[in-house]
Amino acid sequence: METKEKDFKRAKTVRTEYVDGVDEVQRWLLQAEVQVQERSLTPTQMKELLQRINHEITAIYERFTLVKTNGQLIIENCRNSEEKTLVQTTIDQLAASLAQVRGWLDEKKQAVGDSLDAWTRFMNLYQIVMSWASEKRNFIDQTIELRTLPEARNKLNDYVTSVKSIKPIVKHLSEMDKELEHIGQVTTVGDLKDKLQEAEDAKISVEAVLLERNSLLQEACEEWDQCERKIKDIRSWHEKTKQGLDSSQQQKKPLRDQLGFCEKTLADINVQKTKLRLSIEKLEVHFRNGMGGDPRLSENVDDLVRVLDGLGELVKAKSQSLEQTLAQIDVYQQQMQSLRQRIIQEEQQLRLVMAPTYLPHDRERALAEQQAMRESIDGMQQVYDATARKSYALDPHSVVTTSSTVSLLMKPTAAVGLTYAEVLSGQASPVSSGNESVTNSRPERDPSTTTTTTTTTATKTTARTTAATERNAFE
Repeated sequence: METKEKDFKRAKTVRTEYVDGVDEVQRWLLQAEVQVQERSLTPTQMKELLQRINHEITAIYERFTLVKTNGQLIIENCRNSEEKTLVQTTIDQLAASLAQVRGWLDEKKQAVGDSLDAWTRFMNLYQIVMSWASEKRNFIDQTIELRTLPEARNKLNDYVTSVKSIKPIVKHLSEMDKELEHIGQVTTVGDLKDKLQEAEDAKISVEAVLLERNSLLQEACEEWDQCERKIKDIRSWHEKTKQGLDSSQQQKKPLRDQLGFCEKTLADINVQKTKLRLSIEKLEVHFRNGMGGDPRLSENVDDLVRVLDGLGELVKAKSQSLEQTLAQIDVYQQQMQSLRQRIIQEEQQLRLVMAPTYLPHDRERALAEQQAMRESIDGMQQVYDATARKSYALDPHSVVTTSSTVSLLMKPTAAVGLTYAEVLSGQASPVSSGNESVTNSRPERDPSTTTTTTTTTATKTTARTTAATERNAFE
């Protein structure tokens, strides 16, 4: 009887331990499954949790071994086949669940390890980006003081280098985003999203200033270089123009051509001053934006403007002088035109006086009138030639005719003995029939540029001889 009681108590104890063990293992498995699938923890927290679960699984396996032992005793001593099957199924399920949890733990350990590496890489990249942003903020906070063009170019090179450094930062941010996505697949990302946004904002704010400054510096250097080249070109143009005004080649040109050159030069001076003003105004826009400026550049511009103004005053004075001279030449030309008309009229009147029908019964009076007209024409011709010489003296390089082209000039020998009909036919001029034709005493000039003919009248003795010859021929 005692033996049966002991066996009963033992069987009861085995069954109780079996049921308690199954419950404990199942509770642990359920808890472990939930914890392994947890994604609200950081990689570090998850690593600590996995270490604790891995430490607990040893005790759970010991508990499961006891469950298996008790279950085996139940199967061996139980007569109910359904209960035997249930116990065996429970043991098999617990074994499979424990193996599955162990597999999950191994996979989770690997994933959490990768996540920790990704977290470390993310933080390293974050530090790189933020250090870069801090360095560039200090760089752009520096005051830009550009005193010379080489300084501007050096500063531009610094900004070009800084702009080039943006490209790897963009790559780092892209890698940070990938690491963040990888971490989020295993655990929570914590404040990494905020750090990524902070890094992107820092990069954007610094990048905007760098790009703007780089663009402004590039434009400033280009316009500065253009301004200096413009100053150099204008100075060269000034020297060349000033030399051209005083050159012998320019002095040999007609006065009207010289005046035209002066007027063109005045217009060119205004154009050069406008170009210079626009160039310096464009450059000063950048200087007003806080980039300093070379005071010597403004001094050079002011000095060059004064030089151009001086050249303009010189050209204006020369233009006024040329205009006055040309006005005097116009007066001479008008006087010559008036004399030419009077000479033509006198010659026509002389032809009438020389006609046989004019005072046929008073030839002495007719000859006296002829002589008076010849002397009048000769005097006007001399005045004409003198006026032409004055005009020529003022503008020796323009074409000037110094004698009346209306008179028909003939050699004296050809005029002697000609009849009135021959004079009328154009073989001789009434004025020059007894005169000599002599050349101008001035040096011979280029025929391609000017034609000068000076006629001097014959002496009174020659005129009287001609008159006597004509009278004898008439009688």
